[in-house]
Amino acid sequence: MKKYIKRLVCVLAVIAIIVVGIYKMGWLVRPVKTDICINAINTFHEIPDNSIEVMGYGSSHMWRGMNPMELYSKYGIGAYNYGCNWQKLNTTLLFFKDSLKTQKPKVALIETFMVGECLEDINVNGEIYYTSAIDNDDNKEIYLKQCLGDDKERYLSYYIPFVAFHDNWNDLQKSSFNPMNNYDGKDFRKTMGFVSSDTAKKAKIPDYTTFEQEELSETSVAILDDIMMTCRANDIKVVFYTAPYQGEYKYANAMKDYAEQNGCAYFNLFEYVDEIGIDGKTDFSDKGHLNTSGSNKVADFLGKYLKETFELTDFRNIKGNMWENEL
Repeated sequence: MKKYIKRLVCVLAVIAIIVVGIYKMGWLVRPVKTDICINAINTFHEIPDNSIEVMGYGSSHMWRGMNPMELYSKYGIGAYNYGCNWQKLNTTLLFFKDSLKTQKPKVALIETFMVGECLEDINVNGEIYYTSAIDNDDNKEIYLKQCLGDDKERYLSYYIPFVAFHDNWNDLQKSSFNPMNNYDGKDFRKTMGFVSSDTAKKAKIPDYTTFEQEELSETSVAILDDIMMTCRANDIKVVFYTAPYQGEYKYANAMKDYAEQNGCAYFNLFEYVDEIGIDGKTDFSDKGHLNTSGSNKVADFLGKYLKETFELTDFRNIKGNMWENEL
């Protein structure tokens, strides 16, 4: 009996070592560019419940292109930027649903650069991987089903990153060896989720009247409808906008029509470049993204509309608020 117990203990110990080893190897070969995304998600989850009145969602065009601290400084608006890199529309939906677990915003501010793209029936990539920082629930189950389909190996790759990213073993970086759960949310708390950049690179803002236009896919419309339905049920107002960049945006007309049909606002900021004061020489960190200067100008423009249109608290009158503490 004692021999049997010893053997069982040995077997269990070996299994435990193997499991831990695979888990740690998965951490080593993870796509390290997602570390900042996971950091951002974890930091948002630490924000006090029901403390945000304006939530920002979208891809890097939101994440790097709209400064909540400027909204606070100029208008007293209590906003948070919950955008993230590469984010396709169904990932934005997941972030939106995730945020409503802890927040009851008055306004959802949604940047639409990726409105025409969704992750469907593909292998695990960096974007899908960073959603591992979001707790499992029905919304995430729906998201993963849409992304991964019925492929069990893909699900295995999602929960055991070594399966998906083992090829990275030959391309390890110094940051690959950062300890697990080694993140500091100080920077994101300081900017309320926004990724700032003082880099200035020239970008040529094209004439928006020349852009070829396309209709939204049924999948995109269904996701937008889900967002709108959820917002109506929770008394959340919706404002869509498209940040300017060096490139053609092909869904401006479709978004304008969708917003009109659903009784919400849409701002194609290509049309407002002169009014906002966006300068291609000084306001971009690269050809696709605004820098902090440009992001402040966008926040000034949108903030004026938000302040005049919705009943928002002026948090500047509340001592010790989160935005004041981070200034």
